[in-house]
Amino acid sequence: HFCLGLVFVLANTARIAMSTDGLSGHQIPEEYGSTKPFFKLAALIVLPCTVISLLMANGYTSTGICKMVSLLGAAYAFGSNVWLLRYGPRMYAVCCKEYSWLGKEAFSTIQAACFPEYFALQSGSCILALAAANSFMARLAMALAIALALVNQLALGPKTAQLMVKLYEKSSGADASLLNSSTYVKKKFGMIHGISMLLDLLNLIAVCVYLCIVAQ
Repeated sequence: HFCLGLVFVLANTARIAMSTDGLSGHQIPEEYGSTKPFFKLAALIVLPCTVISLLMANGYTSTGICKMVSLLGAAYAFGSNVWLLRYGPRMYAVCCKEYSWLGKEAFSTIQAACFPEYFALQSGSCILALAAANSFMARLAMALAIALALVNQLALGPKTAQLMVKLYEKSSGADASLLNSSTYVKKKFGMIHGISMLLDLLNLIAVCVYLCIVAQ
């Protein structure tokens, strides 16, 4: 009887987990759907990095300082991207597993709070790295990385934040009709977020190519 009871409890737990689809039912605060942080941090981080990179590239600092700052920028861009692509899925899995107090909403809220700064620092660090590019191919690789980062910073990131709030605003006590009405939002969010992650991966590859070239 104990074993049968345990099997029933486990089966019921699995059924509940499947029915909730990893949702906690909590609303995501509207502030996390704001696009302002993306553009504010672009002005506070990306623009100063651009000025510094231009100064270094035009000989206003020593060669040693230019190389050091540029390599640190490339290392940061590479490392932060690896961290996101490695541990982002793990965080998502944990939030879904612990849906009763975390859920997909918690994961999305953390992302929305961090991504404006993440993309700004990614863009800024790539711009700093460009200053020490020692060949045409190195400059091309890092220019591609910068373009990809800026697309996330100024276009895909803000749009993802807006759609994320809409995606979960009906999750609390939602009935079937409300869930069906959000199908379009789910598809659009999935598409834009998927493109953003693809650009992150391409950015990682471009930065890796740059590092391989300047290391020679």
